[in-house]
Amino acid sequence: MKNTLINTLQYFAIIPVLFVIFAVSVPNQVSAACGGGGGGGIDSVCLENPLNNINSIDALLVAILNIIMVLMVPVIVFFIIYAGFKYVMAQGNASQVEEATRALTYAVIGGVLVLGAVAISQIIQNVVRAF
Repeated sequence: MKNTLINTLQYFAIIPVLFVIFAVSVPNQVSAACGGGGGGGIDSVCLENPLNNINSIDALLVAILNIIMVLMVPVIVFFIIYAGFKYVMAQGNASQVEEATRALTYAVIGGVLVLGAVAISQIIQNVVRAF
């Protein structure tokens, strides 16, 4: 069970990387072709590159960090709820209560790490901009 969960989380960690690769590979000519409404009464669909305004590595890293944060907040909330269910299902069994406590501790540590990474990146970015 534990190995399956870890493997699943590893696959979900690949999603932001694939998103960035796809967004970089979308040519800028698509947005140039999205001018008018198209002919024949059919609405055209424009696919714009979300990374057009990223011109430096630090901006790319901040964008990746924001994507990771958006994806990880629901995962952290899920694991906190999961730990709560483990507490309820333990029904006083000491070993199961200890396992639920460990799950809650790891969920909170993960949340602190994700939010801390965003805070540290903002602090570093503000310090660098000050010079």
